[in-house]
Amino acid sequence: MDDIYRRISEEDDFGEDETERSEIQEFFHGQTILLTGCTGFLGKCFVEKILRDCAGIKKLILIVRSHKVSAKERMKKYFQNEIFEKLRSYRPNFESKVCIVEGNLTEENLSVSIEDRKMLIDEVTMIYHNASNVKFATKVSDSLKCNVFGTKYMIELARECKKLVCFIYISTAYSHSYNKVIEEKCYPPPADLKMVQDMIDADEIAKNGIPLATVSETCKPWANIYTFGKSIAESLVEEFGKEKSYPCIIYRPSQIISTYQEPFPGWCGNYNGPALAFVGYGLGIIHTNTPVDYVQDYVPADMCTNSILALTWDTVTNRKQDNGKVFVFNYASSTVNPLSLKKFEDNAVPKGRDSPSIRMVGPNFLLRAPCWFLFYVFHFLLHGIPAVIADIVLMAMLRKPRAAAIFYKITINFKAILYWGISDWRITVKETQKMWDRMNNRDRFLFYNDLRTVDWSIFGYTYWFGIKKYLLKEPLDDPPARRKYMIIQFVFHSFKILVIVYILYYLLSYWLSLISPITGFVKIKYICTSP
Repeated sequence: MDDIYRRISEEDDFGEDETERSEIQEFFHGQTILLTGCTGFLGKCFVEKILRDCAGIKKLILIVRSHKVSAKERMKKYFQNEIFEKLRSYRPNFESKVCIVEGNLTEENLSVSIEDRKMLIDEVTMIYHNASNVKFATKVSDSLKCNVFGTKYMIELARECKKLVCFIYISTAYSHSYNKVIEEKCYPPPADLKMVQDMIDADEIAKNGIPLATVSETCKPWANIYTFGKSIAESLVEEFGKEKSYPCIIYRPSQIISTYQEPFPGWCGNYNGPALAFVGYGLGIIHTNTPVDYVQDYVPADMCTNSILALTWDTVTNRKQDNGKVFVFNYASSTVNPLSLKKFEDNAVPKGRDSPSIRMVGPNFLLRAPCWFLFYVFHFLLHGIPAVIADIVLMAMLRKPRAAAIFYKITINFKAILYWGISDWRITVKETQKMWDRMNNRDRFLFYNDLRTVDWSIFGYTYWFGIKKYLLKEPLDDPPARRKYMIIQFVFHSFKILVIVYILYYLLSYWLSLISPITGFVKIKYICTSP
């Protein structure tokens, strides 16, 4: 494991040359940066990276909403996260660069105080609008208020800022996922602000919100309310970019997964993307996969952060002649370094056996169904029956049964769940590649983000270990977990042997029952014909 970490952190492998100046660090020197969505997965990576490797910034302003406690109280706990350990060891006083502004994206004027708004207008030079409601199954009003009107309010703030040099909107590569080839360009939005407001009003008036069937029909061909709202937000940024002389950027990452290198390999901030599925594999809950094996478009979180910073530098510095239009950059691997789900699983899933979790409830194995019929058969046998057994055990322990209900909910929502795993998208990155080619060696090391050079086998190796350490909060080497896994394996293999013996016994008994009338007839005939 140490050798793997060394290989992806070795300075010589990435062309480190301390005599060469970093153009990106120089670009960010003296900048006052405003960031929304700092508490999310990508937000944490962005905050950590810019404070560690762009220490020359003047100030990092974070808009944070209060939630049970004040924004400043939330941020005290926020900076205790393990992702900031390396930053704290390098720059113990990094928090002196951070300014917390209490606000709420879903409210007019961002619910920012008059004093704070004046400070933002007078000082901010770069805006990174990263905050969004990423839940697919949520109230229509909650999703659209945050993703559409939150963007509208941020644009209104940007219009007032006196020193702004760029506006960056963090979207998603799947904002127009009805296209199988997604290019770096703006697409027509599905609705205008009036329709969005009408949907919010209808959702708030209805007792239980707009019915799911109505939402799905309204959003077509968009996959869900999240992508529907993000596409509309992109159109707002596009219109804003046409009226400004400084660049406006729409940044579209694909599925963001755990870190490749920084601040350490495998750090994972949430269960989104494939993380939840791999937790299921690792805990011995999920045992079968679909018969299709399409390319999965994954991008490591740290490389995603580095690409945002590098694209900002490249756009403002090298694309001045194109000011007055919006710049769209996809950040995706499917066209430059494709990775199949099977290849990723082959590298990552077995690590659940090498470093088992103390929470394992079943053996670690994964079957790929050869056809859809057998997939559903395997699903019933390997997931449905164990769910019923688990509920029986829970009831015997006087606890509330829930496994069968989860199994049922997953089964009836298979279409929505599988949409993201079995759709074969190709996301182009031609404009992003121009940035990769313009970076000097120093910046290629400090802000490593070239997806063409990612070794997916190494990433797959570290993926489970990161999930175990940072999501499950368990040690990598856990003797009690190993003992528990050995017991699970013994019980599982013993059960398999019993089943095989029973099947052989049944087949033998059936065969004997078929031949016994024949042998009896021969015996009777022999007795009757004998002298």
